[in-house]
Amino acid sequence: MLSSSGKEGEYVWREEFRIRSHEVDAMGKASLPALCLLMQEAAWNHANRLQFGYADLAARGLLWVLSRMLIRIDRYPVWEERIEVHTWPSGVDRLFAQRDFEIREERGNVIAAATGDWLILDAKSRRPQRAEAFFEEKIKALPSRRALKERPGRIPPIQDPGAPNFFPVRFSDLDLQGHVSHAKYIEWILDSCPLEMRDQYRITTLEIHFLAESTNQDEIAVFTQETRRSGPQASLLHALVRARDQREVCRARTTWEPQNA
Repeated sequence: MLSSSGKEGEYVWREEFRIRSHEVDAMGKASLPALCLLMQEAAWNHANRLQFGYADLAARGLLWVLSRMLIRIDRYPVWEERIEVHTWPSGVDRLFAQRDFEIREERGNVIAAATGDWLILDAKSRRPQRAEAFFEEKIKALPSRRALKERPGRIPPIQDPGAPNFFPVRFSDLDLQGHVSHAKYIEWILDSCPLEMRDQYRITTLEIHFLAESTNQDEIAVFTQETRRSGPQASLLHALVRARDQREVCRARTTWEPQNA
């Protein structure tokens, strides 16, 4: 189902999805990268409806780039469950265009929420453009409606990284912009976490910042450090570094709790 919300006009987009077999993990629940891709799909469809999507920007020599995102998950949907993604432009902060998301179960309850900041870049120079001017020309935001109270904040660097896991960038890891997709970075973060965390725990919060691009034939080193354990909860920091020049391309923080919590 593709539709806009009647109450708030064309600025809130609702899209229905059914969780498919290739989107679930070994627990039979939708994986975090899969949920991120579903939110991306809804955002792209809404941007196209509002005429500031991929093709609209490409015609002007511009492109969208996700800069940072904060996701909170109360419950992961399961295989074949139907969910509805709600998304809307939620504001502009200097160079950043903000967009919020809610993932709702069939009864309408919110089971996950997210907020993200996007940059508009010149496709050739990769220099950021003023989001305010573009938004004033195209759309109105809904700053009064927010999916989360907080915004993505500063993520500290890893102090005691330990040995990294290495991942080569392959052609299949690239998106339409020719660089590694944000979902692939999240996959690498999950694959680099201790086996105990992946088997017995689930992520309840992900905060991620994208700092630089990586492209085909790069190699990415993923460092992980546990920073806090409070009762059953744990917090980890993650740093993804481009091996050829030691440039940090992505930084993330995850919070985990037991699967049966």
